[in-house]
Amino acid sequence: MDVITTHLNADFDALASMAAARKYYPDAIIVFPGSQEKNVRDFLEKSHITLEFRKLKDINLQEVTRLILVDVKSPSRIGKFSEILGKEGLIIHIFDHHPLAAKDIKGDKEIIENVGATTTIFTEMIRKDKIRLSPVEATLLMLGIYEETGSLIFPSTTVRDLTAAAFLLKKGANLKIVSGFITRELGPEEIDLLNELIQAARGYVIHDMRIKIARASRETYIGDIAFLAHKILEIEEVDAIFLVVMMKDRVQVIARSHTPEVDVSEVLHEIGGGGHPQAASAVVRDMSLEETESRLLSILEKKIHPSKTAKDIMTSPVKTIPWNTTIKTAEKTMTKYGVNVLPVLKKDIFYGLISREVVEKALFHGFDKSRVAEFCTTGVPTVKPSTALNIVESLMIEQNRRFMPVVEGNKITGAITRTDLLRSLYESLLRKNRISAREKLTEKPSIGKNLSSALKSRFPPEIFNLLKLSGEVAGDLGFSAYLVGGSVRDLLRGETNFDIDIVIEGNGITFAQALAEKLNVKVKSHKRFGTAVVITDFLKFDVATARTEYYESPAALPRVEISSIKKDLYRRDFTINTLAIKLDPGDFGKLIDFFGGQKDIKEKTIRILHNLSFIEDPTRAFRAIRFSERFGFKISKHTINLIKTAVRINLFDKLSGSRMYDELNLLFTETEPLKAVKRLAELDLLKFIHHGLAVTKTLEETFKAIQETYAWFKLLFFEEELNKSHLFLMALLNELTPRERSEALQRLFVPPAARKEILDAIEQSEKALTGLQKASQKEIYHTLFPLNLPTILFTMARAGDEEQKKAISLYLTELRKIRPELRGKDLKNMGYTPGPLFKKILVSLLEARLERKIKSREEEIEFVKNNFPVQ
Repeated sequence: MDVITTHLNADFDALASMAAARKYYPDAIIVFPGSQEKNVRDFLEKSHITLEFRKLKDINLQEVTRLILVDVKSPSRIGKFSEILGKEGLIIHIFDHHPLAAKDIKGDKEIIENVGATTTIFTEMIRKDKIRLSPVEATLLMLGIYEETGSLIFPSTTVRDLTAAAFLLKKGANLKIVSGFITRELGPEEIDLLNELIQAARGYVIHDMRIKIARASRETYIGDIAFLAHKILEIEEVDAIFLVVMMKDRVQVIARSHTPEVDVSEVLHEIGGGGHPQAASAVVRDMSLEETESRLLSILEKKIHPSKTAKDIMTSPVKTIPWNTTIKTAEKTMTKYGVNVLPVLKKDIFYGLISREVVEKALFHGFDKSRVAEFCTTGVPTVKPSTALNIVESLMIEQNRRFMPVVEGNKITGAITRTDLLRSLYESLLRKNRISAREKLTEKPSIGKNLSSALKSRFPPEIFNLLKLSGEVAGDLGFSAYLVGGSVRDLLRGETNFDIDIVIEGNGITFAQALAEKLNVKVKSHKRFGTAVVITDFLKFDVATARTEYYESPAALPRVEISSIKKDLYRRDFTINTLAIKLDPGDFGKLIDFFGGQKDIKEKTIRILHNLSFIEDPTRAFRAIRFSERFGFKISKHTINLIKTAVRINLFDKLSGSRMYDELNLLFTETEPLKAVKRLAELDLLKFIHHGLAVTKTLEETFKAIQETYAWFKLLFFEEELNKSHLFLMALLNELTPRERSEALQRLFVPPAARKEILDAIEQSEKALTGLQKASQKEIYHTLFPLNLPTILFTMARAGDEEQKKAISLYLTELRKIRPELRGKDLKNMGYTPGPLFKKILVSLLEARLERKIKSREEEIEFVKNNFPVQ
């Protein structure tokens, strides 16, 4: 027996998901594990939807062979159905949108997506599978999406929810009916309870978060307390609200949060509940109202992170100079590392500070050989890593300090700059002025937001747990760990990227070895670069020590030194790649955005980090085009101007060919190659590969044909490996002379074997096309058999004649597989003497096969006997 069920106190998302699931499990019985919210009961009474429900008491749980769970995966939320979870042979299918939790039910089939409503998942399935929906059914599904997403305005709403709603509207969903059930007036009982909850609400400040807990009791059951929670959150200016209502023999807890710092699903998970970071619920038995409130406060103390200290916002490590360094050397150091203040050390002990302003004045007056100790400021105020942030703020603001050393035991451990302080103050301002109901149309930046829930929902449990463990291991070593790179960028883009890179403020190799020991896995270290690779059974990922870099000359490879996460991120190419997520247990999931990467992702913009970026590394111009085409982002006007400047001063002539070749390979594999090459031409970058290159009509046609040919090939021959980028490189060089092609490949420093393959393919494809004109199957075979696969596909892309394309297609799909079944040992058994005759016989068999004169082993034997009598 198949049963479709959901969570206790079912809402519209649950009802709509059950109805949608029935379309995929037509023989299944729909059973509510508990009650339904009042508006759901009203809808079932008034609507004309035909859904057959069975009562739980009428079901023999032991007869259930397949359990289909929708909008739920927590065993504590499915009532009596939890009793059969361990039943032998039970198949479980799960459809849900709630974040993953440690004690979740494991399904044989799981479709768990990070969307605003489970109904959205089913709507997408119905749309993809072209399943018919009546207007009444579309209306019910729309109710599920609208209720769960707050009519598409809750922060959990995604683009997929909006698209699903648009599809349902097209299928006849009645928004008037939806509005009637979603937007409703409070009844007398609900108004009475609302007033009591508002009056009874107690306010708490827990680690700078404003929390209210409201308690009440009712003899009779009131269905929709969740609706009251929304109302109270609209009225009260708090970060989170918890409603604790005793009804009959149980306490129902409803929680809503305005801030990522208070993840209410994580809080209520501790008492058997669940939900989303912004909305969650729980049912508690065997506890009074007072005990429940006390338990909530205890959990909140642990789950809300404590207020910040100097250590939380400082930059570490800090570039320093010895007290006896000359003023001239200090100026060079400041320019090399891009800093305006340097701490001065005397025997590794903090001595004072020297600023660029002082250095430049000393140089102006001719003191270039004087020691910095003679000009640095001593006796400056310092703070400890444990100093409360409000004290740091007071010192820096009141004393007009732009650089605050963080010192412990007379040794400098970090520094806080004005930028660090300003960012912290801004985050605090945003936290204290959350978007209220009256301000929903006013967009606020999300600086310093916490992405732990996004990590949990986007990444598989084993990767998420690995990230948490990484933070714990780093913390035990006194280090800080950060997730960086493409996985963070793509997380904010709504995509999933399991290319994990971890940066350590400390010693990356020491961290990697400690983590590998915990996991009992292998680690490969590269001491010269301070990097390591950790290899687990499910993931291979990179670990690096936070570094800074400088370039001794334009286009040269950089020199790197150990530094802070801020400096490490600053050495990257574009703002969208400078984002990091802190993995330390106290701040797990906190987004680090020093350079406006979030804004540029939202505005779909590729923006360079600083004005000398292309001068230091010209390959970034190629990367700008690659990211632009890959993500559909625009390159900022300023970035384009800087690329043009780099072109004008011929910086790319100094760029090594191998690095340019690597970038071209990535361009051809990660983007739409024709668009990418056109952008290279627009920015006048093709001339640095070869001055004769240009985007012509023939090149455009060949690129399009290669794209089609490659797609066709992968569809039919997916098991064969092929270097896609080389096909496009062949097309790019095709219109050059043989000598110019060789020059271009030498400029790109293409490896000798690949260089020969590319040059041969271009020449051989021309001859092959001639040989395929009105060719028989035998001629097709002999024309193409000597060629390797890339050459054959390039030939197919170049073929202007449809008959030539068909000939190549016939060869790849049929002719190249043709072989005689008889082998040498068969001929020997037939009485033939090994020697040149064997080759003659086998060639004749192949020819006969190609001409379709013989089709079986028996016919081959007959053919040999007739044409080659045994002597």
